[in-house]
Amino acid sequence: MKILYVISSTQTGGAEKALSVLANAMHKTGNKIKVLCIKPLGKVACEMEKEGIEIKSIYSKLPGKIIKHIHEEIKKFQPDIVHAMLFRAIEYTRMACAGSKTKLVVTPHFDLSKKSFLLRLADRFLKVQDTLAIAESFSTAEYLIKQQGYAKDKVFLLPNSIDKTEFYKDISLREQERAQNGFHVKTVVFLCVARLAGVKDPMTLLQAFRNLWLRHPDARLIYVGEGEERKRLEQYIETSGLKNSVILVGEQDRINDYLNMADVFVLPSLEESLPLALLEALQVGLPCVVSNVGDMPRWVEHGKNGYVFNPQDITLLSCFLNILFENEEVRRQMGEKSLEKAAQIEDNLTHYQQIYQQLVSGKFSREN
Repeated sequence: MKILYVISSTQTGGAEKALSVLANAMHKTGNKIKVLCIKPLGKVACEMEKEGIEIKSIYSKLPGKIIKHIHEEIKKFQPDIVHAMLFRAIEYTRMACAGSKTKLVVTPHFDLSKKSFLLRLADRFLKVQDTLAIAESFSTAEYLIKQQGYAKDKVFLLPNSIDKTEFYKDISLREQERAQNGFHVKTVVFLCVARLAGVKDPMTLLQAFRNLWLRHPDARLIYVGEGEERKRLEQYIETSGLKNSVILVGEQDRINDYLNMADVFVLPSLEESLPLALLEALQVGLPCVVSNVGDMPRWVEHGKNGYVFNPQDITLLSCFLNILFENEEVRRQMGEKSLEKAAQIEDNLTHYQQIYQQLVSGKFSREN
């Protein structure tokens, strides 16, 4: 089977990582894979190339030129399936497929409700090109059907998943990483894994952590990720006296190591669908504090395996951080509940293979 993937970005991010894992899995099962990116190639592209996957940037400042490139690549590659991810890539690919019999699969990996009215209108108009929309979260599936008018038989819910051989709880790893990073065994470490971008709202986390730090100066916060907000965050850290308590470590490959080193995972995003970072934290057994967006409240049961707060509520987030800092037993119990939730995470790669094959044969079944 020949599969052409089209994505908006190959920088480090949840959707990009999901594509890499999916493309690698399809490549290893004997499918012929090609990836198009509508922006300059990033770190994830380099990782896919190392696995032998053909990937190409079709970047242009002119949308019409990108659409033309996608159309030409489809004509040249003759894929059995075209699978587009992220908003721009989906809309451009839909236009490139207009009038053809291309079997087009789309996976949003974003919160469409936060897009402007005109962009949502364009999505409603162009969705007729889709053969199938695969929603990676319940909230996305519900929004597509109820608000965007997608036909129920054209939306399939297949939640994000993670590689459970890559993410796991490891006490010895925790001790090793803490020793290497100079953290005492009793130091309470909060961790966020996300881009340093406005949509992830790192400033709210820093302000809430500062409230905690004023009461407990031995608390520590590690932020794994990179982005355009770095300079602003560094300035806040410097002026707030947090230089020795908050560490911006940038992009990292050893996410499992950082998760095992931490005591609490925090994700204060303004928009989410179902972030991989949260699933990874659950798999390692961390109590999680998350904002009330997307499917995060479905995976973090308030008061059981973590806490849920409204986006940008600094006061409430501060309170939850303080509770978890001061109560080791609460952290332990919530961590155990996170491991129980993680058991519900399914491997979706086999499902994707089955879906592709069924769409090609014209015998797609929601029950299989």
